[in-house]
Amino acid sequence: MIIDSVHAKNVLKYESLDLERVPEKGIIAISGENESGKSTIGETICFALFGRTFSLDHDQILKVLRWGENRCSVILEFTVDGVRYQLGRFLDRDGNHGARLSLVERPEETLARGVTAVGERLTEILGYDFDEFIESFYLAQREITSPHPHSVAVKTMAGVAPLEQVVEDFQEEIAKFDEMLADIDAEVEALRQEQEELDFQEGLLVTLEDNKNALEAEVGANRSRVIRLREALDSYERDYPRLRKARGKRGRSRFWRFLSFVLALVAGGAWGLLTQAGDLPQAQQLQQLLQQQLPGWRPEWIPGIGIAALVFAFFTLFFWARVGAHNRRARELQAEAGALAEALEAARAITPLAEPEGQAGDEPPRPDEARYARLLPRIEAVEADPEEVRELVEAELAWLEHQVARKEARLEELGQQIDQELERVQQMARLSEVIDGLERKEAEIRASQEKRRKAIELLEGAAADFSNEFNKEIREMVARTLPVFTQGRYEHLRIDPDLTVKVFSSDKHDFMDLDEVSSGTQRQIMLALRLALSQKLLNRKVKGAQFAFLDEPFAFFDEERTRYALKALSGLSEQLTQIWIVAQSYPEGTDLEFAMAIRCSRDLDSLKEVPPASPHEEMPDLTEAEPQP
Repeated sequence: MIIDSVHAKNVLKYESLDLERVPEKGIIAISGENESGKSTIGETICFALFGRTFSLDHDQILKVLRWGENRCSVILEFTVDGVRYQLGRFLDRDGNHGARLSLVERPEETLARGVTAVGERLTEILGYDFDEFIESFYLAQREITSPHPHSVAVKTMAGVAPLEQVVEDFQEEIAKFDEMLADIDAEVEALRQEQEELDFQEGLLVTLEDNKNALEAEVGANRSRVIRLREALDSYERDYPRLRKARGKRGRSRFWRFLSFVLALVAGGAWGLLTQAGDLPQAQQLQQLLQQQLPGWRPEWIPGIGIAALVFAFFTLFFWARVGAHNRRARELQAEAGALAEALEAARAITPLAEPEGQAGDEPPRPDEARYARLLPRIEAVEADPEEVRELVEAELAWLEHQVARKEARLEELGQQIDQELERVQQMARLSEVIDGLERKEAEIRASQEKRRKAIELLEGAAADFSNEFNKEIREMVARTLPVFTQGRYEHLRIDPDLTVKVFSSDKHDFMDLDEVSSGTQRQIMLALRLALSQKLLNRKVKGAQFAFLDEPFAFFDEERTRYALKALSGLSEQLTQIWIVAQSYPEGTDLEFAMAIRCSRDLDSLKEVPPASPHEEMPDLTEAEPQP
């Protein structure tokens, strides 16, 4: 960038500042006593380019207005790589700040308008921003010092800034990851606390379900036994009189069977004796007995005795069958009625549900074992009175139904406990799933952190290499200018990674700290270093020729050093062609001819410098620089 002209109104000291047709090459010498407005020229250029100055940042920018004025403006024309631009900027007391950038050849065409848009476009055109400008091309108010090692501009020139920006981004990400990990740890701890509060017992749900299933089976069996006992009681009461009746009929049939058998046997025997053994004395005695007992007995009746024997034999068989039928009926009835004993035994096998500790039972009394033992054999024989049996069985049923009711209530409690435990299991599973997810996320975050730490390590290594290479290049550049500034006394510098500068002394054959040389030599060395940074920025980013503004660079130089420095600056670089130098005065006798000499005065509030070869052109209109709050 080469400055072509500067036109300003009410900026700092000057009510008006007009520098027209500034030479593109050579030294622009600005001189004058203290507080004459020399530094104002550089600050005006700086304000025009960046909307701030070296000493005034954006928060203090209103101080750039001249005392007592409400508005200031500046028009700066400059050339970059053969293209001429016009930059207008204005500021008022209310903080309205405007900027406009256009081409000199086509001023009606706006390239950018507004402070932000103009700033971004200028950075693209110039190749540097404010920080890089201050570190390289602008030497402000005798501040000839070693560049700060942490300067963004210096890091940008070294190529370290992008790496450090990435490192900073990674570090921020690592810090955010740490916050995320802390949040995850807190969340996991809270979830684990919830798990503890759930009082979850591994396997309890299975145990409860097993208990419930077993109790359901027991309740079912108990109900079946209660029903069976009721049915058996009803059968006993129904079959008891039937059995007694069947037993009575069986007894009578047995009697008649016996009687028929005896009569058949007697009649048959008599018939046999009378018909088959009539000569026997027993036969004769039988006939005499019949004649005595049956008056009018006749032998012709003997066949009737045989018939009677057959009839009695038939009755014997008939009653024999009846006894068998009644006997079967009695056994059937006894089996049905006797089922009560089996049902009662099965019911007596039912165990009571354990009462919770500390709770008194209100269950009905169960028949005692002694009473049960006395009555059971009689029930088995179906000899117990139904009323006595019912009293025992009803008492047993009352106790059993109470037990069934209690077990059903217990089943309901188990169901509720299972539902609650199932909810706990599901909640535990959800919490565990969330914890597992958080732990996986934590592992991913830690892996990401480790990757970024490794990347930072690599980037820092690359930055160190870039910094070493940058220092090497700066040393080489300084080696070309330092002998000129120091009349060949010093040639070599050593620049540490923290940009600490040491100079090689041929007298001591060693590198010395800067505090071991005179203040004038220190200034010469620092000026050479600053100009090396300028050259570095030119080589890296700037297109075409470039200007530099050096404010009081020779404040601690004697006249001889100043002459050498001026001579060195005039032929410093093919790219750094326009050099603005501020000094109170310049030594006489120098053979250097300034391209433009500007004399400032403490008593003048206006400054106009126009080369005599060109007529003064009209001041450009600044109203096109629209405000941007």
